[in-house]
Amino acid sequence: MPLRRAGLTHADADALAAMLARVAMPVAIGVELAVLVAFAPDTLRRGWTGPIGDFANLYAPARDLELVGMYNPVLAPLLYPLNWLGELNAYRLLFALNVSAVLAIACMAQRHVEGAEARIAVALAVVSLPQLHWALRLGHLTPLTALVALVGLITLERRPRTAAVVLSLLSLKPQYAVAPFVWLLRLWRLDLAALMFGSAALMAVAGFAAIGPGAVREYLSLYFDWGSDTSDNLLPVQQAWMYSWHGVQISAGLEPHPIVTFDLMLLSLGIVALAWARTDARRATCVTAFALLLFTPYAQFYDGCLVLVGMALLFRCGLPAPATAAIFGGLYVAAVVTQANTVYPTPDVLGAARTNGFFWLTPALLVAIGALAIAGKRDEAAPEEAPRW
Repeated sequence: MPLRRAGLTHADADALAAMLARVAMPVAIGVELAVLVAFAPDTLRRGWTGPIGDFANLYAPARDLELVGMYNPVLAPLLYPLNWLGELNAYRLLFALNVSAVLAIACMAQRHVEGAEARIAVALAVVSLPQLHWALRLGHLTPLTALVALVGLITLERRPRTAAVVLSLLSLKPQYAVAPFVWLLRLWRLDLAALMFGSAALMAVAGFAAIGPGAVREYLSLYFDWGSDTSDNLLPVQQAWMYSWHGVQISAGLEPHPIVTFDLMLLSLGIVALAWARTDARRATCVTAFALLLFTPYAQFYDGCLVLVGMALLFRCGLPAPATAAIFGGLYVAAVVTQANTVYPTPDVLGAARTNGFFWLTPALLVAIGALAIAGKRDEAAPEEAPRW
């Protein structure tokens, strides 16, 4: 309804929005503090005393210079020096590096926000995200991966060649390099795409050289054996920990099917492509960040913290503050609810796949991309300002 018919002037609407923001901001901060208090104590305790969780799956292959699953082969020699510290101290070092990455993301996210309360709310959303805490506890590389993606996508604007090299580091976990690589192809920056691909390939060659040439055949066999249903690689209960479209089907009470998973990935690609076509560079970069989790059949729950990349870039998009708040807050709530619906840890690792409810995060990412597509290009004549709350 037009403002005149509603009896509101633009000034009245702005005043109403400001009043709602003053009410909503303390509520948001309170919710984020409650989530942080629920997760942080156990996260910090585990960061010092252990158990080291999945870090053993990184540490042991690095110690023996073997392939680390389907990670980039260079990961084993990169992590090899950690053996000099011993397993627990190596875990502590990775924990410290991950925490530093989280703090850097929080700092970068609130940089384009005005108002002390708003900055606190944004920073708290980053450090309290439940999936992030599980990534820290389990000793995964995802927080560092998120920082790499954020730095690379921001740098792409002014130093594209440097950004392509930085983004190639995402190939340490190759499925998360897909969205940025496709985005470079969509821009027809074939030189940057080639640089990104070449840098990733060079890292892989260095890894194979360190591990031994026999690892090439083993690595390729892992990929040829990989299916979009992941049934050959994960137990049913582990499949229910995935936030990719495969896990979304399980959370909806359906039997996941590889064709449905593939179709949903294609649908995601179509919506992302439409958003890329309709948005300017900064909004398209944000779309790319939101797409990190959408183009893969394999995305475990702790990898859900990659949503922070798009959430941090959202404040550079020039959207109206209410729209930015709605997308940012909606994704945060979706992440918290999705983690609550994730049955982890599970009392029966050999049991059937099950969840406590629907996994909202992945569909919410697609909705956020759709919202950016609808918003279209920003007004280039308008000066760039931080969202005012």
